[in-house]
Amino acid sequence: MRDYIDTLTRELGDDEVMTIDGADWDLEIGCITELLAEKEGPALLFDNISGYPAGYRVFTNFMGTVQRCAVALGLPADTSAIDVVRTWKDLSKRIDPIPPVEVSTGTILENVIEGDDVDLTIFPTPRWHDGDGGRYIGTACMVITRDPDSGWVNVGTYRGCVQGKDRLSLWMLGNRHALAIAKKYWDNGKSCPIAVVVGCDPILTTAAAIAAPAEVCEYDVAGGLRGTGVEVLAAPGSGLPIPAHAEIVIEGEMPPVTEESVPEGPFGEWTGYFTHAGNETVVRVHRILHRNNPIILGAPPMIPTVPAGDQAVPLYSASVTWDHLEAAGVQNIHGVWAYARQLMMVISIKQTGAGDAMQALLAAAGRKRTGGMDRYFVVVDEDIDVTDINHVLWAIFTRVKPAESIHVIRTPTTAIDPRLSPSQREANDLSMGIVLIDACKPFAWKDSYPKANRFDQGYRSQIRDRWKGTLPL
Repeated sequence: MRDYIDTLTRELGDDEVMTIDGADWDLEIGCITELLAEKEGPALLFDNISGYPAGYRVFTNFMGTVQRCAVALGLPADTSAIDVVRTWKDLSKRIDPIPPVEVSTGTILENVIEGDDVDLTIFPTPRWHDGDGGRYIGTACMVITRDPDSGWVNVGTYRGCVQGKDRLSLWMLGNRHALAIAKKYWDNGKSCPIAVVVGCDPILTTAAAIAAPAEVCEYDVAGGLRGTGVEVLAAPGSGLPIPAHAEIVIEGEMPPVTEESVPEGPFGEWTGYFTHAGNETVVRVHRILHRNNPIILGAPPMIPTVPAGDQAVPLYSASVTWDHLEAAGVQNIHGVWAYARQLMMVISIKQTGAGDAMQALLAAAGRKRTGGMDRYFVVVDEDIDVTDINHVLWAIFTRVKPAESIHVIRTPTTAIDPRLSPSQREANDLSMGIVLIDACKPFAWKDSYPKANRFDQGYRSQIRDRWKGTLPL
C-alpha cells in the first residue's frame, strides 16, 4: 500500500494524497472523507489522530477517482474512463492466475503482539458514521480462511467491528464462501482459524472484494492482475497465508455463533442506509501483527452516488458485464458503465436491428449476481456518453416511451436491501424487481429522429486542447 501511495504522488502529483493532522477518530475522519469524496478530492492520509501516537494512520478515498484506478492497474493516469473498463475487460479474458509466492519473512512481522498484550484498541479505528454501532476497523479488509477438506484458501471482504481488546466481530452474509468454510469447522465441533488483513495494496483489496469463484483463490487472481505472485508468509499461529507486506493482520479463531456471539451493527452500508443489527460471530484474537507506523485502510460506505474510497468495484462490474454481453452475442457495444456502485448499469450500442436493444438488456440482466442489488439496466445509442450521468438521463428523458420501453422482472436481492419489508424479511423472501429500460431511438425510424444540438466529441476535444491551461474545460 505504501508503494501505491508513493506511485500516486509520483504519477499524479503531490496534491493527489493529502495528509491531515489532528482529526478525531470519532466521526471527524468519516465526515472529512465524505465531504472530499463528494468533490472527487484527493486521497487522504490521517495522522496524529486525536488520542493516538503519531504514525498510527488511516488512509481513505484511496481509489475514489478513475485516475487512481488507472494508476492501481498500471495504466497511464490520463486513461479515459471507458478505456479503463475496456482494459479491465480485455485483461480478464486473458488473465492467467498466478499462485502466491511463499516467503519466510516480511515487514508485517516488524511487530508481533501475543497473549495478554493483545489489544485492538491501540489502533485509531474510526467511528465512520453517526449511527454506527461501533468502531469498524474492517471496511476494506481481507478475511482469510482455509477449507478444511480441500485446502482451498479463500480471501473475502466483510465488515469488522472492534468489540474489545481481543474480540472482533464479523458480519458475513449467508451465501458467502468464508461462512461456508467456517460451518465445516463448526459442524465438526471446532473453531475456524482466521486472519483479518487491514491494509494492503489496491489490487489485493479489489480481488478480495469482487470474490473469485469457489475453489479459486483471490491471491491467484491478484497475481494474474499484477503479473507476478503475491508474496505471502505463514501466519505464526494458524499457518494461513498472509500478505508479507500488509499493514495490520489480526489472527485468531472464529467459534460457532451458538458458542459465542456479540451484538453487531447497525452500520452505514454502501446502499446509503444503516443496515443489520443482531448477534454475529466473533474472532477470538490470539495475535496482532503490524508494521511500524501502521496504516488502517478505510473505505467507509457512503451513499452510492458518491464516488467512494474504492471506485474499482463499479469499474470491475462494468468490465465483467461488458465481457458477459460479448459472450452472449451482443454486437456493436460502444461502452458499459456502472452507477451507484452497480445499482444501475448502462450499455451503449449501435443498433443494426429492431431487437438489439432488448437483447442487450436481457443479456445484461442475465449477468446479475445471485443475491446482488443490481437494480436498473439501461441501454442507449452509441451517441450517448455512458460515463456522463447527465447524458444518460437526457437519453432516458427523451427517448423512452414509458408504456413500451420499461419492463420489470422479479429476481433475488440481498439482505442489506433497504426496500425489503419487515414481512419479507420474516418470511425470508429476499426477492425484488429489476428494471429494464430501452432508452434507444426506435430502430424503425431512428434515422428520422430529431438531431441533437450538441457539438461532436472531436470538436469538443479540439476546443479543450486549444484552451488547455487557460479555461477549466
